[in-house]
Amino acid sequence: MRDDLENEKEKKLEVEEGLMVDELLDSQGIERQEVLVSRNGTIISGKHELEDGDKVRVFDVIAGG
Repeated sequence: MRDDLENEKEKKLEVEEGLMVDELLDSQGIERQEVLVSRNGTIISGKHELEDGDKVRVFDVIAGG
């Protein structure tokens, strides 16, 4: 399922501390292969755990040919 992040400006979520980024993306229906994720301004992988107070941003990856 393709998630169109252009229409989503900001969403505030409360998640359990220790939740993996991949788990967060799955819970929101976002394809991991199609986005980059930053935590507190640093690009991270899906294997990182979220901590209290983290600010997470999800960016569409655009490719062309």
